[in-house]
Amino acid sequence: MITIGKMSQACQLSVKTLRWYDQMGLLKPVHIDEKTGFRYYSLDQIDRVILIKRYKRFGFSLEEITGLLEADEDRLRVSLSRKKAELEAQILELQQISAEMGKCLKKEMGRNEMSEMPVFGLRQQMAVKDFGTAFGKLFEQVTKDHLQPAGPTGARYYDEEFDHDDSDVEVFIPLATKEGANASVGGMTCAKLTHKGGYSALDESYARLVKWIEENGYRTTGAPYELYVKTGYENPNPETWETDIYFPVTKKQG
Repeated sequence: MITIGKMSQACQLSVKTLRWYDQMGLLKPVHIDEKTGFRYYSLDQIDRVILIKRYKRFGFSLEEITGLLEADEDRLRVSLSRKKAELEAQILELQQISAEMGKCLKKEMGRNEMSEMPVFGLRQQMAVKDFGTAFGKLFEQVTKDHLQPAGPTGARYYDEEFDHDDSDVEVFIPLATKEGANASVGGMTCAKLTHKGGYSALDESYARLVKWIEENGYRTTGAPYELYVKTGYENPNPETWETDIYFPVTKKQG
C-alpha cells in the first residue's frame, strides 16, 4: 500500500482531488487508519486513476466516469463510440466557426442590378426547419407540371420581424421561362451580400448587409430573399456553401 501523498505524486493529482474522488465513490482508499485517518491506496488503483484521467480527457463527467468504470465491455464500447461522435461534431463546428472568422472580412457586398426571374413558389407560414418539406412539395409539383427549373432555389421573407419558428416565407424554384411561373424575383435594384459558409452565421451576414444599406444612404423597398448558390447537395462541407442575400433598395431622398 502507498500513502495518499505517494498516490498524489504517482498520479499527478492533488490530495484534495483524491479526497474528492473518495467522497464521490470514484476512488476509495483500500484502507483508512482509524487512529490517524491516513488514507492508503493499492498499486493496482494507479491503473484506475489512469482510466479516470483518460475518460476525463475524452470529455466525460465524473458521474459518467463512475458508470464507465463499472461498465461491461459492450456498454463501454457504446459509450465511447457516442462520445467520439459528439467530439467529431464539435470539431466540425469549431472548424466552421474558424472558417467563418477567416472569411468575415472577405464577404462580397454592394449594390446589384438583377434581371427579373420567373419562379414557381410556395408561400405560407412556416419555420426554417420546414424548408425541406416545402421544397419537396415544390419539386414534386414542378415535375408534375413539366416545368423546367433554372438556377439556384431560394426563399423570400415577407414579415418585418423574423421569427425562426413561424414566419411568412415563400420558398421558390427559378424557371427557364415564364410559363407555369406564379411569381418572380429580381428586376429591381438590390443590395447584395454573398454569405460563404454554413447557415449558423447567416444572421450575421443579414446584419452586416442591413448596416451597409443604412450607411450608404439606401432604404429597403421590398421583401428580402436568398438564393442558395452552393449547398450541401453539391458538397457536404459547409465551408463550400454560398448563399446570396438580396434586399430590394432605393436611394434615400434628401
